[in-house]
Amino acid sequence: MRTRVSCQRINVKDKNKVGQRSTVYDVAALAGVSPSTVSRFMNQTTYVSDAKRKQIQAAMAELGYKPGQQTGVSSSSRTMTIGVLVQDPDSPFYSSILNGIEEVLLAQGYSHIIVTGHWNSEEEMESMQLLLSRSVDGIIIVTGGLSDEQLLEFSKKRPIVALGRALESPRLRSIKIENSVGAYMATNHLIQLGHQDIVHIKGAKGHPDTQQRYEGYCQAMEHAGLPVKLQLVEQGDFTEQGGFDAVQRLLASKRPFTAIFAANDLTAYGAMQALYQAKRAVPERVSVIGFDDIPSSAFFIPPLTTVRQPIFDTGYAAALTILDMLNGGEAHNFRIPPIELVKRETTQARVG
Repeated sequence: MRTRVSCQRINVKDKNKVGQRSTVYDVAALAGVSPSTVSRFMNQTTYVSDAKRKQIQAAMAELGYKPGQQTGVSSSSRTMTIGVLVQDPDSPFYSSILNGIEEVLLAQGYSHIIVTGHWNSEEEMESMQLLLSRSVDGIIIVTGGLSDEQLLEFSKKRPIVALGRALESPRLRSIKIENSVGAYMATNHLIQLGHQDIVHIKGAKGHPDTQQRYEGYCQAMEHAGLPVKLQLVEQGDFTEQGGFDAVQRLLASKRPFTAIFAANDLTAYGAMQALYQAKRAVPERVSVIGFDDIPSSAFFIPPLTTVRQPIFDTGYAAALTILDMLNGGEAHNFRIPPIELVKRETTQARVG
């Protein structure tokens, strides 16, 4: 069963007592209609029956709701479109994120425009400019290499929700991804199995996720009293080919290792393919662990041990957050399920 992100909202009457500004969700609750119906009424995008129109107008009057005071885009200029910047829409990771985003947006009467960055900062900048030219109401950025300063500058033009950052401003909110914690868990799992020569295949250069997962790897090694051997740290790019190439370089260098922590599941797939071609059995000779737990990892041969992060739920929370911003809501604490270690068949105790 798919987990839903939960949120807690203040009762509309209690909210007025404490002087907090009402949102479209409060109007919808009081009027007994859906938030998308309220949005359609305010934006005049589709027909709303007279009965519902009167209910909405009465609720707005009782709550003192004024669309013109919204944080994001004024109701009169809404396009009912959200821009979404991803790196690779064909990746299972980004597909799961997009599924969560789409489920919320479509239910609220919004459409979305997907643009790509392909791990290239210049391409990300061009994609952001494209979204601005299309007059989207808000933007969700699903990881990427844009700097904090660039994100803050873009947020002056459109409300933004950024995944994997720790930024907050009136027009920019972040959803944290527990990269360091998950990387620590993955590396510590290998250490607990008796491995000491642990390879880390990093993600794309300059990516915040890459740095945070590397930091988690280093912390786990240091806490266990093990040295971080830079000769066992290989550059990847979050793709199967990057993992394959990294392991080939390691094998060619003759450096000894018994385990690999890959920056994501796709990297782990490529690493295991290279080990298979070199006749180094997984997990008998080399243990491998990934990060993300994309759907195919449970069906890989052998099934991949990995760190599961709530990918769908993160996208779901991002969409809820951007709609809150557009509708003048305060920052809600959308609870996302915690990351967890998923033990399958690609890791085992060190032999010898």
